[in-house]
Amino acid sequence: MKVTRRQFLKVTGATAASFAVVELGFDMSATASGVKGLRTKGIKPVPTICPFCGAGCGLVVYARENAPADGPQILSIQGDPDNPINRGGACSKGSALMNLREIYNPDTGEQEINPKRITKPRYRAPGSDKWEEKDWDWMLSTIAKRIKDTRDNYFEHKDSNGIIVNRCEKLASMGGAALDNEELHLISKMNRALGMTYIEHQARI
Repeated sequence: MKVTRRQFLKVTGATAASFAVVELGFDMSATASGVKGLRTKGIKPVPTICPFCGAGCGLVVYARENAPADGPQILSIQGDPDNPINRGGACSKGSALMNLREIYNPDTGEQEINPKRITKPRYRAPGSDKWEEKDWDWMLSTIAKRIKDTRDNYFEHKDSNGIIVNRCEKLASMGGAALDNEELHLISKMNRALGMTYIEHQARI
């Protein structure tokens, strides 16, 4: 291994300083434990499960214990080293979980919306290369109208053999990984009622 002159002086200087402190009778173990305590003072680690896929990776949410009533002051979200599934690791989605919510700014002492988080619906018209911001009323009404029009125009009661199928193969559903079991149960029942046959979930992909 190649060691530069600067690296050599850093290592030898730190070693000499450590020996000098020990020779003078100072107990550095108490100082080291004190520094570690300062880093975690007032911070409460809360174990949880990553909400994305179905692997069940463990995460640890670090938040201030004296959080205000309007929400916890989350400082960091890391992989749980005690979890037997991921052993402290996290994929690209789990490690970026902080981007999904408000984050605590230690400089201002307030919760702030992550600047990378999209907070308004965006719509790209067919053939367009631009995204437009739309309000929720317009977005939900447009989605509902297009679903109804597609089902009305392409619903199939019987197939070519005369067998009752009651399906609409022009609609498909892709579940999001942040949905819980109860939400997915309702979404699945709604999709079946619409006649969907192509139903998939992100956690399986």
